[in-house]
Formats: sequence, C-alpha cells, structure tokens
Amino acid sequence: MAPKSSTKKKKLTTLDGIAVAIQNDLRAIRKDMVTKADLDKRFWPIERDIKTLDTNVRELRADLRTNTEMMVSKADLAEKLNEEFAQSEHGRQLKDVRRRVEILEVKLGIKQSHRAA
Repeated sequence: MAPKSSTKKKKLTTLDGIAVAIQNDLRAIRKDMVTKADLDKRFWPIERDIKTLDTNVRELRADLRTNTEMMVSKADLAEKLNEEFAQSEHGRQLKDVRRRVEILEVKLGIKQSHRAA
C-alpha cells in the first residue's frame, strides 16, 4: 500500500461558500444575542421602580412645599408672641411696672446703664 499523502486538499472558496459561512456566523451570533423581549423582561421591573420612585419624590416635594408654607419662622413667632403679650392684661401690667420703676430711678438718681438686667 502506498502511504497516504499528509497534505490536505484545499477547497476552492466560491461565492456560495462564503455566503454559507456568513449565514452560519450570523445564526451563531443571533443564537447568543439578547432579544428585545429578553431586555423588556429584564428591565421592566427597573422601569417600574423608577416610575414609582419618581411618583414618591413628587409626593414628597409636594408635602415638603406644604409644610414649608405652614411653618412659621422663629422671628415671626417671637414677634407675634410679643404683640399678643403686649395686648394682654399681664403685658399692660408689666408696661405699667416698668414705667413706675423708671420714675423711681429718675427720683433716686440711678443711671439707666447701671440698672440690673
């Protein structure tokens, strides 16, 4: 027997052969590719969470705006309390007592700056 030749015969590449190879490669790529349906399944919960978060943030901003409008600053509150106290009976009595103390200080010769706080 004659020994077999170790050289392989090369196939001639034809246009049909190239087209078949391209088609096979495309099939293999499509097999591994993610489809739009797969993406929708994967990302739908994330989209839903984002929409829910957006709604919650909008509600939170509205609540914050409402609370800010309802809040009264310390200065406004102190001013309002002073006005209310001045109009009350105790406020009038305190004003009268202060006036009397000032008259006594003038008679006794006590300087306003030396008065106890």
